[in-house]
Amino acid sequence: MSLEITAEDAKKAQKDAEWAYGNAMEKFYYSMLEVVFLRIKSHLSAKGLKKVLEVDKKREQNENLGVEFSQKTWKVLADSWVGAEGIAMTKIADLYGLEIADLDISKVDKLNQKPSPPKCDPLN
Repeated sequence: MSLEITAEDAKKAQKDAEWAYGNAMEKFYYSMLEVVFLRIKSHLSAKGLKKVLEVDKKREQNENLGVEFSQKTWKVLADSWVGAEGIAMTKIADLYGLEIADLDISKVDKLNQKPSPPKCDPLN
């Protein structure tokens, strides 16, 4: 059975996947943030817990500090995810038997750019 896939079909699939990716990434970053914070807290000593609570108290009392901390946190998550995502994409592409010729090279350059992290609204 041969599937007829046109360039237009591929472009539509790319656009749909990019939209879904953006939505999924925001949810994923929140999940990743929760997992990382829980992992850190599961390793804290009394001294470490005190530091975390002090910083969290300062963030609560200073909205600008809270926003700045959140922005830095999102950037760290974005920077960390880029490497892991690339490795996973490569390994999954290998499972499909994909080669460079199977990729839309115009998208590869876009993938190599660091994505901006999802916007975090600390008031939500």
